[in-house]
Amino acid sequence: MNWGNPQNLYLLFLLPVFMIFMYVYHKRRNRYYKKFCDEKLIPFHNQNFSNFYYNLRTVVLMISYIFLVIALARPQWDREIRVVESFGQDLVFVIDVSKSMDAQDINPTRLSRAKTQINLFLDELKGDRVAVVAFAGNAVLACPLTTDYAALKLVVSNLSTETVTNYGTNIGEALKVAALVFEKEINAKTLILLSDGEDLEAKALEQASLLAQEGIVLYSIGIGTPEGSPLLIENEKGQNEYAKDDKGNVVITRVDVVGLHRLAEITNGQFFMITPNYSEIFEILKQIQNNEKTKFSTHQYFRFKEQYHFFLFLALMFLVMENLIVYKIREV
Repeated sequence: MNWGNPQNLYLLFLLPVFMIFMYVYHKRRNRYYKKFCDEKLIPFHNQNFSNFYYNLRTVVLMISYIFLVIALARPQWDREIRVVESFGQDLVFVIDVSKSMDAQDINPTRLSRAKTQINLFLDELKGDRVAVVAFAGNAVLACPLTTDYAALKLVVSNLSTETVTNYGTNIGEALKVAALVFEKEINAKTLILLSDGEDLEAKALEQASLLAQEGIVLYSIGIGTPEGSPLLIENEKGQNEYAKDDKGNVVITRVDVVGLHRLAEITNGQFFMITPNYSEIFEILKQIQNNEKTKFSTHQYFRFKEQYHFFLFLALMFLVMENLIVYKIREV
């Protein structure tokens, strides 16, 4: 026999305490009779009281308690086979970790907000497989397809602008790596790009066309503001200063709204600007929730059948029986 909540069996230790209490109560009751009543009159006062039925009622109540404790411990026997099928769709988050994502035009930084977007998105998913691709000058698969959202959040929390050491913003390479994550037999393939869109390698549009041919829909989220922000970097002396171009002008990094919109449009997706209330997350979820689900896997496992209801029935039966036992004869 197996137990679902074996710790509840410790409640049986209260049974001796209850028996001691009843014994003490019975002794004290007799002592009070002898104190206020002549001993010869005790049989007269007890003529309507049945010790046998009183003790029987007590025993029945204790048996009911025992069965109730056993039911609470959830006894289990007779193994049964359970079949669990996993259905969902594949989602790949492509997150920009280039140096421009350290810009603070969105508090606290663009990268921090992008990571928050992914975590909030994961909170709304159920059963879908998710992967994460991080990119800068090149792209890396940070996490393969999985339904372990806790592990995904851990991976996302560790992303930084040092994750990819090759500087730049190669969105085209990131889309290429993300496309390889999807399995061919999967029906619904969704790619979510979080970036400021400054594609210094200029290969993204070509790769987006290839995604469309493979049935992959891309949703792009612009992380940043159109006005932009100067970018703090660390110089050779370890001091923070604003990044400058070859002419000594401070570089302003801005969101490429047009570029990100075109990427989504090519794949029949949609472009969203990041918002304070995260409305873009729920809009994307609304659009992909009706996608055709694919059966990922079928798992069989054995488990013991719950049998507590038998003991719960016995406990209730003895409790009813206890209420039917009369140990006092009513006077007419």
